[in-house]
Amino acid sequence: MKHYHRSLFIALGVTVLGLGGNAHAQTVATDPVGAITLTLKAGSDTHVSLPFHRPVALETQAQSISGNTITVSSSASLTASQFVYASGSQTNTYYLQFTSGSRSGMYYTVTANDGTTITVDPNGDAGLANNVSSGDTFRVIPYWTLNTLFPGGQSLYTTTNLTPQSSILIPPGKTPGINLSAAGIYFYYTGTGGPAWLKQGDLSTFYPDVILPPDAFFIVRHPVSVADTQLLLVGNVPMGPQSIIVNNLQSNTPQDNPLALPVPVSVTLANSGLSSVLAPSPTLTPTDQILVFDPTVSAQNKSATAVYFYYTGSGGPGWLKQGDLSGFHNNDAIFQPGYGYVLRRAAQSTPSSTVWTFTPPYLAN
Repeated sequence: MKHYHRSLFIALGVTVLGLGGNAHAQTVATDPVGAITLTLKAGSDTHVSLPFHRPVALETQAQSISGNTITVSSSASLTASQFVYASGSQTNTYYLQFTSGSRSGMYYTVTANDGTTITVDPNGDAGLANNVSSGDTFRVIPYWTLNTLFPGGQSLYTTTNLTPQSSILIPPGKTPGINLSAAGIYFYYTGTGGPAWLKQGDLSTFYPDVILPPDAFFIVRHPVSVADTQLLLVGNVPMGPQSIIVNNLQSNTPQDNPLALPVPVSVTLANSGLSSVLAPSPTLTPTDQILVFDPTVSAQNKSATAVYFYYTGSGGPGWLKQGDLSGFHNNDAIFQPGYGYVLRRAAQSTPSSTVWTFTPPYLAN
């Protein structure tokens, strides 16, 4: 069991509700449960991220690994396909996240399991099998989905016809380029044949179980001429490192990475550790950039309201802000819980991926 100080999270602005857990037959975590309320602006796009995870379904150790199939500790008792999505009967999609070892903080979608093994999608991690050792610990956690985060269209403006009111825009996963269009746009329909989650461009299928990854934002778009709504985010506080993959997907092409810090506290640029991940800017012309969007401003297809870059030229190093080069912004708490950002990588001659591992400040020694 992990211990925490309730007063610490309250001081950091997290409403602590108690201890979370899952009454499974095998070992599970008991992490603190927290809550944060976000305002979803009317007539606007709000970049939303997930600072809490859903209750842990399994916490155990790896006994061995072969390819992308992990044999679990003999103390764990699994039921075949208990972590495998099946439309209509098993509505959860699960991910496996390592909590120790060289892959600590990395997560992988579960694709199969039997009584003793769990198979994951390596998601391009060719070195997975060579970097997991016997005794490495991990958790299995269900993803948030449209239905679990917005049950019955809660916090959204629903529609009785096939014209969306509020929409959920899912950013593209692995699409080269910048200023990318959404990979999918979903809305909650309450008319004939509903209620149901529908997708623009494909109105013949229901989509209640679309997953919302822990390390990327999505956009809530409210229509004009309505009131703001409130989104209450409740879940388990992450109690371990979080590893996020930052990509350049195509040669000689700048790349936007939808970015979220899956923790429920504010984080400064200095404490984010991003200076070790971004390509530095030796001049006042930015190389890699962090784009920030103001959630209090009502606008759709928002432009960034602030852009930061890591400067290593004369007088540096330090974080600078475009339009305000008079001093460093190392202590700007630009990462706020529940909101999303874009990490724009400059073009590189060859595609590459970098792992950004972040330890929440409330766990720092």
